[in-house]
Formats: sequence, C-alpha cells, structure tokens
Amino acid sequence: MKRLLELTLCKILNLHKMTKAGFLLFIWIPFIQTTAAQKQPVDYVNVFTGTSNSRWMLFPGATTPFGMVKLSPDNQENVWNGGYEYTINSISGFSHLHAMSLGGVSVMPVVGNLQLYPGQYKTFPGKPDGPYHTMWTAGYRSRFKKETESGSPGYYRVHLLDYDVLAELTATKRTGWSRFTFPKSEDAHLLFDFNFDKEEKEEIKEVAVTVNGSILSGYIRQNNQYVGDYTVYFVTQLNKTIDSVQSWTREEEKDKTLAYGSRWRGKTTIIPVKDTFRGSGSCGLILNFHTAEKEAVILKTGISFVGEAEAAQNLVAETGDAGFDFDQIAVRARKEWNDLLGTVEAEGADSDKTTFYTCLYRSYSGKSVMNDADGAYRDGCGNVQHLKAPVDAVYSADGAWGTQWNLSPLWTLLSPGVANSWVNHMLELYDKGGWTPEAPTALKYAPIMGAQHHLALMISAYQKNIRHFDVEKAWKAVKHDLTTPGMEAPCGGYAGDRQLTPYLKYGYVPDEDGAASNTLEYAYDDYCAAQFAKSLGKEADYQYFKKRSESYKNLFDPITGFMRRRRRDGSWVAPLDVHAFGTQGGWNGSGFMEGTAWIYSFFVPHDVPALVKMVGKEKFNARLEEGFAKGYVDLGNQPNLQAPFLFNYSGKPWLTQKYTNQVLRTMYDNSPYTGWIGEEDEGQLSALYVLLAMGLFEMDGGCSTEPYYDLSSPIFSKITIHLNKTYYGGGDFIIETERKNPGDIYIQKAMLNGVPLKKAMLPHKELVKGGKLVITLGPAPNERWGSGE
Repeated sequence: MKRLLELTLCKILNLHKMTKAGFLLFIWIPFIQTTAAQKQPVDYVNVFTGTSNSRWMLFPGATTPFGMVKLSPDNQENVWNGGYEYTINSISGFSHLHAMSLGGVSVMPVVGNLQLYPGQYKTFPGKPDGPYHTMWTAGYRSRFKKETESGSPGYYRVHLLDYDVLAELTATKRTGWSRFTFPKSEDAHLLFDFNFDKEEKEEIKEVAVTVNGSILSGYIRQNNQYVGDYTVYFVTQLNKTIDSVQSWTREEEKDKTLAYGSRWRGKTTIIPVKDTFRGSGSCGLILNFHTAEKEAVILKTGISFVGEAEAAQNLVAETGDAGFDFDQIAVRARKEWNDLLGTVEAEGADSDKTTFYTCLYRSYSGKSVMNDADGAYRDGCGNVQHLKAPVDAVYSADGAWGTQWNLSPLWTLLSPGVANSWVNHMLELYDKGGWTPEAPTALKYAPIMGAQHHLALMISAYQKNIRHFDVEKAWKAVKHDLTTPGMEAPCGGYAGDRQLTPYLKYGYVPDEDGAASNTLEYAYDDYCAAQFAKSLGKEADYQYFKKRSESYKNLFDPITGFMRRRRRDGSWVAPLDVHAFGTQGGWNGSGFMEGTAWIYSFFVPHDVPALVKMVGKEKFNARLEEGFAKGYVDLGNQPNLQAPFLFNYSGKPWLTQKYTNQVLRTMYDNSPYTGWIGEEDEGQLSALYVLLAMGLFEMDGGCSTEPYYDLSSPIFSKITIHLNKTYYGGGDFIIETERKNPGDIYIQKAMLNGVPLKKAMLPHKELVKGGKLVITLGPAPNERWGSGE
C-alpha cells in the first residue's frame, strides 16, 4: 500500500507536463478516490492550518523534520508574524529559511517586464480568501487563485497568475528544490532578492555571488535583533543554461512609493556569466532565459551556515543520486514525514485525525538543524566546530519556555531518539559556550523569555531511561546553570537566569529586580534539578535544590490566597490587581511574564497538592472553575497550559475531563484562519493538542524520579503508540476508549492490562512495557473514580 501511495504522488507531481487546466482538474482525483482505510498519517496533514494568524515559523511550504531548509512562499512585509498570510492572494517570492529570526535566499519566477521591488499588497472589500481580483499589487509579486494552491508535508504548489508559471517546491534536510514550469517566452527570469521581507527587519551587510554557467554560489551576511550577525551560504544548480545575468539595487524609501502599474526597472547592471556580484543593502540578481511552452526550470539549492563548499557538499550528500529528479525528492520527503507521523495511529473521526496529524507535524517542523551533513557547524561565536559522537545534531530554536508541558513529553514518548539528540545538542553548546541554551537561535544565547525550562527535557529524558549522553556532564551543566548568575554572553545574547542573585538572596525575585513570575519559574527548575540529583544519588545537591524549589511559598499571600509581587523589604506591592497582564519594561521587568497574578497563582507544577492545601481545596476549585467560566484561564500561552489538569490534584478529576475536552473542541480546528487560539510558537500548542487528544499530560514535565502521565479522556476510539525499539524495547501501547455516544466524555473506569486503575495517573514505566489501557466513558461524571475516594 505504501508503494502504491508513493506512485500516486509521483503521478500527481508529474502532472506539470500536462496543460495547466488539466493539472487543476486532475490533481484532486487521487485524493477523492482514496478511502479512509488507504490514507496514511501524512495524508491527514493540512499544511495551511493556522497560517493566517501565526508566525514566520508556521508556513505552508516544503520541509523535512527539523529541516534547515524550510522552502515556502512569502507575501507579507516585515511584521511580527511575517512570511505567509493565507488571506493575501499574492506571492512575493519563495525563500529557503523560515526558522526563528533566520531567513535567506528568496527566488521569484517572472515573465515579461521586470519590477525590482516586491510591491505592497492591497486588500479590497470582499471575502478575505476570495477570487484573485480582491488583491492588487505593485512590484514583482504575482497574484494567484486559491484553487490553484495546495500542499502536503514536503511539497507545495501554486499557479502564479500574472506570469502563468506553475511553482512547485520540495526539500531535503539542507536543500531546497524549486520547479517552475514556464510558458513559452523570450523574456523569462528568475529574480533573486537578497533583502526580502522576513519576520525580523534585517540589515544586509554583504552579499557575494559567483555565477559559473548554470551554478550560483555565494553568501549573505546579515543582522537582526535576536541573532546579531549571521551568514547564510548557498549553492544553486539549475537544469538550464542561463542566457544572461543582471545585478540590481534599489533605494528602499524611494522605491516604496511606486504606484501600481509602474514599470520602473531600477538600477541594473549586466554581469558576465562566470563573474562575481558583490553588494549590500537592497540588491539582487536576475537570471534571464528563453523558455519553451511548459518548460520546467528546476533549481536545487544547498544551504549551509558554515561555508559555500559545505553548501555544495550538502547538495551532494543529500541529493547527489537524484540528478534533477524533483519527484524523487518529493517522495522521499513524504516518506520521511509518514515514518515519523506513523509512530502513533489514531482511530476516530477524519476531522479529528486531520487536526491530530497536523499538530503532530507542526511539533517537528518549526525548529531547525544547524550543522551540515558532515557535522560541521558554527558555534555562537562564529567558530567552526565538528560534531563528535554521541552528538548527532545541533539545533536553532525559539525559547524553550513552557515546553515542559508540550514538546518535552511528546518527544520523550513518541520519538525518544529526538529527545536524546536534543540533550546532546544542549551539552555540545554547553561545552563550547559554557552554558546550555534556553533559546539557541542560530546556536547563540538569544535573549528570549526567562528561566531554564529546556533543562526539564534533559532531566525527563534521563528519568525515562533515554540516556545515550554523558550523564555526569549533564548534571554538571544543570548545576552550573542553576547556581551561576546569568550574564551577557561573550559573543552576544544572554545566558542563564537574570535574577538568580536576588532570588537566592531573598528567596524570591523582588519587584525592584524583575518579574515576580520568575520566582515561580525558577522554583520549578529547582525541583527538576532536585529530582535529577536524587536519581543520581547526590543527596546534598538533592536537599539543596529541594529547599530552593519551595521558594514559591515566599510569594504566597495567605490573606488573598494569591501569588503577589513583593518588594525587597518584604512588603506586598499594592493595590493587588490579579488580572493585570504582563511586565513593565520588557520580558524581565516587574510583574508577571506574559501572564497575570491570577494565572501564576496556579503555577506550582511540582507541588500542586501543597498549593491546593495552601489555598484551600474548595476555594482552589471554585476559583479555577470561575477562571474557565469567565476566561481568566489562558490556554493560548505557556504559563497556564496545565490548568485543566489541576483538578486531578484537587479531588475533582471529572472537571479535568470536562475542560480538556472543551479545549480540544473549542480551541483547535483545521482552518487556516484560526487553527490554534493563541501563540503556537514552534509547535508548542500543536504538541499540547496531540497529548490532550490521547488523554495524556505531564504536570511536572516528566522530571520526577518515577515519571507518570496525568490522565484525562481521549477523543479517539483507539490510539496505538508504536514504542521505540532502541529506548523502549518496541511493541505497542494501546489506549482504547469505550463510549456509547459522542458526548460521553467522563471516565467511568479504567483498566490497565486488565487491572483496575484507580488513580488518574499512568506510570511511564508501565506504558513503555507495552500493553493496553481501556477507558470506559459515560455522559455523567463518576465522582469516585480518580478522586481519591
């Protein structure tokens, strides 16, 4: 069956040889005729979900798991989310990098007169995703009709209306492939723009590109606020001879005033083939061709952050056996995704499976490998390093803040090899830079968010027997990072905890020094370190971090029952506004980081029973229920993602079942306009959905000496987890749900391998043995199950 589907994809991809009308008519037929039984996990992914309300890293284009290359269409200007906006019916280019604060190498096929500015899209009244005439443009961007656009993991296609060009994209880990099918023309072009719009506004400091026949090789040195200086190296090979090459520059402020319909050609210079172009700022190259009707011009581009030679080596290593066989690369990408997504099989409604596998896909598509195929990479100071076993990769990522509740438990459960790779990545950067990175954007210590929650992944991995790394080095790194005051990193950025010194002095972060919420975040990290020390038999360290993990109590006001901002002299900041959001003066200013006092009053994931006792069980439950009813609970951002599962610890697990189902049914869908209600980041809310849909969660991030899963009611009739053979011995763990009606969401009983499960907890060690958990659901709560009664 797998081979049949691969051949089907090849047929679809080869349709570029047909007329475009025939292509549009035929492309959906294989999918219409494919039955649910024939569909594989990759077939359920909707790459457009959420692309109208999220970030640069949420894109519809082609990539592979943790791909360095994320080749995707762009159509926005420099804005917070950047990149692709689903409601804009024009495209300004196809660029190769869409990771946090990283971008580079944009290509746009053009036919006819050239305009050397991408243009500004204009929206006119009508449906936001309506017919092409609702979007007019100036510049080289092209309109497109929505019905000509489609995509799947590892593949994207669209018909560019203004140029009558069919654009198709695919990718390997470090290479991007573009296939542009042109009309007959004596005036066909490929426009390389080196200063296109991205998520972050960038300064293009230096560009150098050598043209040699049908090969381009060069680099773009650029700078933005999070990464500082970084250089993208690339080598592009074409399957067609270039007629001529032009270089161009533009003056940004002048050029932005261009009216629609103008034909300003900018400042262009003919450069000889086999020559080098050098520039900076807004500049680019134009490759000129003559094309036959329906001629496919294929570009394959190798990317590296080390050098041009390494970019070329990446091309050879990953695609050397493929020639210019675009279809072969697309099939490979599809298989790689299907193998990963197939680690878990969900049985249930197709709409739920679409959301499930789309979210699972997003959990592995946002972050990026940074080393070349041969293991070379540039560290945070720009020095070339080479990986040595057991390290197999280093990664660029946004902050790990909050990942203890989503990506960490998902990776350790479904892909422990990925979790192990990330631990070794952290230890590699610790070796080279002296700290493990909370936000290793471009392998630097990006000053993003607070606390050190990436350590939870490292510790959880160890506790789950994922240990193909230097354990003593891991402990040394954890202890160093949580006992050494944070500092400006020597080569830019910030490493460690900013307020560690006052935290240790006062037992909390005073209002004069920073965010009160950091007290709670730091205390959680201390708990994780304590559990690691306990497992390693380091009793003194265990006692030290255990005591520190109770620092959250120093912010608790017994009169109000809330966590509060507190001054150095011990006094409370007044008046108390429990719903005042955020911090003053940046992420680490006074206040609560991306949250409120109300939200952070529930942030004690490592000691929930003690918190319930401090507040009082009745008040705790009443306050939390009120929060769900009135919208105080924020499940669209990291600090409050644990809220539904708190009821498992306060004697009302049926409310966990109620609210997790509410989250799944009201906060997630497959629409490009919503997808997730909140900030998806790099797969965090996606990973949360996958866990909740399976009825699993980890309140403490899996860091206890005996990790366990908090249970709720799954939405699927059956979940089969194919356990990893290397780390968990293989076999399957099945979660089977018995319900008479779709509205049955409350657990009546649970049987683990035929034995009654009385607590709303499933030990990790039992899950990875394989077996079956059978959950019986009903329409009304069983208030005795899991409540401790």
